[in-house]
Amino acid sequence: MARTEKRWHAWMSWDYEKEERWLNELSARGLHLTRGSAFRSEFERDETVRYTYGIDYQGGLTKKNGKLEEYIELYRDMGWEYVNAYSGIWHYFRRPWEPGETPRLYTDRESLTEHYKKLQRMLLIVLLMNVVIVAANFRSILFLADDEVRWGLAVPVLAIYAILFVLLGYGAAQMNRRIKKIGGEKT
Repeated sequence: MARTEKRWHAWMSWDYEKEERWLNELSARGLHLTRGSAFRSEFERDETVRYTYGIDYQGGLTKKNGKLEEYIELYRDMGWEYVNAYSGIWHYFRRPWEPGETPRLYTDRESLTEHYKKLQRMLLIVLLMNVVIVAANFRSILFLADDEVRWGLAVPVLAIYAILFVLLGYGAAQMNRRIKKIGGEKT
């Protein structure tokens, strides 16, 4: 009987390929993903098999609208097994590992470029939403009566948002670099 193990991790959305490499390394050691998530994933130990993993960002796929089954079937036809989804937008796939082979979910330049653009748009939307939130919060903080309380709140809140803005901007820039790199590659 397979034993379940949990592993803690933290990945930024623009570094999902690092998570794929991590999953592949764990699979080589006999740990296979059963449930992926943002910070803690679950694995079963089975040293008799090995998989190659792929992660995809796709929103709007539900059983209700039938798009999730179509999406899973598309990848199943290409040899990928659906493992699970995190938050309904990050989808985990795997296929049996083959020596010397590095299968990817996106195999052509156009679809990979569109994938990176979709991630970049998501990061920019989250960035813009947070700009609105910080503006509303900062406005509320400024109208507090007590200066000590006002600045005791404003500085930490702005520091947290500054870090968030830098991270989101960095992620969007990373996606832009990847898009440009793909555009410069020759087939």
